[in-house]
Amino acid sequence: MRRAPRVLILDFDGVVIESNAVKTEAFRRVFSRFPEQAEAMMAFHQAHVSLSRFDKFEHLLGLMGRADDAVLQADIAADFSRRVLEGLAAVPLVPGAETFLREMTLRLPVYLASVTPAEELTGILAKRGLAHWFRDVYGCPPWTKPAAIRDVFAREGVRPGDALLIGDSAGDQRVAQMTGIDFLARDSGLSFDAPAPLIFADLNEIYDYLVESRS
Repeated sequence: MRRAPRVLILDFDGVVIESNAVKTEAFRRVFSRFPEQAEAMMAFHQAHVSLSRFDKFEHLLGLMGRADDAVLQADIAADFSRRVLEGLAAVPLVPGAETFLREMTLRLPVYLASVTPAEELTGILAKRGLAHWFRDVYGCPPWTKPAAIRDVFAREGVRPGDALLIGDSAGDQRVAQMTGIDFLARDSGLSFDAPAPLIFADLNEIYDYLVESRS
């Protein structure tokens, strides 16, 4: 990092909550409804983990030659959302998440930026008792992650070098590069681009690193 951050922005899946496997399984079940496209769509999902679910569903409909079928897209989205919400009921937080959020929110503003739709994300946070830790929460839609990060810059009056994004994928890494923000990686099992960022096992390790960097 260039210097100790003044603002933190966290991804959600794989950073705060161990939800990646739940969402991958939800995609698998939804795509299995369309066996001719299922294998290609799982490959597309794995290659574009950080892409919005709606972009993935649009890609599926394009493969099916039904790009304009808004009714089918809404049905797929509702099916996926239901499966995710059911699966997240028993999913644990990333190790160290509670301590990290409790301690870091005493030191600096903490925001959440996710490709999960805003309404769904807000509901998940409320059910898990996590909403109060974040100064604000950005979901997609209506936000893209780059737009959310730039909005945080404007709200907090900081430059990109004053902020830090914590993510768990190459997609998060690319967003950091695009917006000029510093980046730390949590290892949730996803890959990163070369050159590899600083990668940590969990939020316990990231917390220790940040505390040491501020001392």
